[in-house]
Amino acid sequence: MDPRPPAPAGLPYCCGTPCGWLALTDHLRSPTRLILWEPLSKAEIPLPTLTTVAQVFLSGDPLASPGCRWMAIASQKIPGAQIGQRLFFWRPVDAGWVMQLEYPNGRIEGAAFHNGRFYVSTINMSLDIFDLQHHPPNRLRRICLYAPLQARYPRYPGNPIPHAVACNNQMLLVIVYRGPRQAVILAEVHRPDWDADRLDLREHKVSDLGDYSLFLGRGDTLALSANEFPAIRRNCVYFVEHDTYKHEQWVVVFDLGSNDLERIPHPQEHLEGGGKSTGWLAYSWFCPRRPFLGKQAL
Repeated sequence: MDPRPPAPAGLPYCCGTPCGWLALTDHLRSPTRLILWEPLSKAEIPLPTLTTVAQVFLSGDPLASPGCRWMAIASQKIPGAQIGQRLFFWRPVDAGWVMQLEYPNGRIEGAAFHNGRFYVSTINMSLDIFDLQHHPPNRLRRICLYAPLQARYPRYPGNPIPHAVACNNQMLLVIVYRGPRQAVILAEVHRPDWDADRLDLREHKVSDLGDYSLFLGRGDTLALSANEFPAIRRNCVYFVEHDTYKHEQWVVVFDLGSNDLERIPHPQEHLEGGGKSTGWLAYSWFCPRRPFLGKQAL
């Protein structure tokens, strides 16, 4: 007997895996239902519908946050734009989504929350910081990461993509570099002074995360401890290859201590119906709420 609870019927599409929840909808372009579903408790929270939702994020766990002290954030694909997106915010007391920002030429790559702030990075090397204490949230600053990288490298090691990650009560910045055929070739972790007038990536580089490892994809970023998840390796960056050329890779593991990079191939032989020809593609990471299912990240 399969111990995993079935997902709610009629909601075949997933547009987010935040805080151990799944954001499920009945239609990607014109939904009539959009809910948050927690697989362990089977709790469901309806969200206002929003067309062409790309990703849903949560500032906190709705079951663990008292009252309405959490917020849902959604990115929406801009009609007619190849990768353009809009950012929307919603609290449980709101009647509907409130639009905050438009990214006409950029796709949102990742999001993280720390100390009441929301960090969102885009494929065009910008990073926005929002203060969630205001409603709608107030954008504190936009950081263009090209100048800090140019100060660090006369020539980039590859095509850079930024990710913010909350780890062990710190907000880190990870730069993932892609080389030929968009394959990941390098990952660097920095602990910048986020309140400085200008970020300096020449200092505060991190090479030891202790027992933690970072998990990046397109969507929520995670930091997990190898003590709680013994199947993972410590002090590594795990990157889901959601844009790999012809799906040739599945997961990349970069060891920050040795700078070794391991490429994990597509599990076509282990995933029923999966393979390069089927279009199955890794997208983001999912970690269930406590108590963990076997204490493993899924």
